[in-house]
Amino acid sequence: MTTRFMVLSGILIVVIFGIRTYDSGDENDSGFTYVESTPNTGIDIDSDIATATEVVTEVDSDNLTSEVDEEQPDNVSSTNDETREPAVYCGYTNPENATTISDEAAMSYLALVNNCYRLSSVFTPRDLSAVNVVSMQAHGGTHLLRESAARAAEELFQAAAADGVFLIAISGYRSYDLQTIIHYNAIRDFGIEQARRSSAVPGHSEHQLGLALDLSTHELGGALVQTFGVTSEGMWVSQNAHRFGFIHSYPYGREEDTSIMYEPWHIRYVGVAASTTIFDNNMILEEFLWYESTRENESE
Repeated sequence: MTTRFMVLSGILIVVIFGIRTYDSGDENDSGFTYVESTPNTGIDIDSDIATATEVVTEVDSDNLTSEVDEEQPDNVSSTNDETREPAVYCGYTNPENATTISDEAAMSYLALVNNCYRLSSVFTPRDLSAVNVVSMQAHGGTHLLRESAARAAEELFQAAAADGVFLIAISGYRSYDLQTIIHYNAIRDFGIEQARRSSAVPGHSEHQLGLALDLSTHELGGALVQTFGVTSEGMWVSQNAHRFGFIHSYPYGREEDTSIMYEPWHIRYVGVAASTTIFDNNMILEEFLWYESTRENESE
């Protein structure tokens, strides 16, 4: 369905021990509570990530098939880090100089938004759909994603639950206006430099694409914190999200290339074929798109 979102006034900001809560009066997200913690988690993330890779939950791949049927580019084969150097990373490029992509281009599952490319302030996906999963939203509200992403997210939650892993959805589609509120409150709280590491500039958020979903757990109280990556839920997601077409846009150790800090809670839909290639080759989306462009040019 197509929905035009309006963010009403009356945003309640509560900052308690480094946790920010946004209470939005969005007409389609009534009672929505958004909780995002500061990047300083107080943990030895290097040590915990190393430990996490050794204790990844094993799953039965036969139970993790996705029913989403769509055409995606063939897999790239190179895993040589040296061959990845030509890929263009925006890193800390000034987003004010970004190119605005067309609304039609933004409807691609592989649409790239970063410091070099942004969405128009009026872009809203045409096929937003409610995601029927466990959510932190109050009053029976639901998160929205594009149709294919919504159905894939439901499959992901179902497979996780079957493996004894219980996730909760925290944030799906966000309008340009809502992202503006979130970002500028982050600037107020932490300063512009830190805010840009932890919150996308309006127009540069994958949430506006309707393809990104933030995840947490009840044990974390719904907080979006780096410790999610070393929980059983976070480890399961890191090893299985690609089976349902999702990638981690901001993986550990890639902030220099993405400009966004490590966010294990943030997954973004690109389709199963692309996500599998990205996962198998330990890529970020910029690298995948560069490889695909190079392969297509060589085949001409």
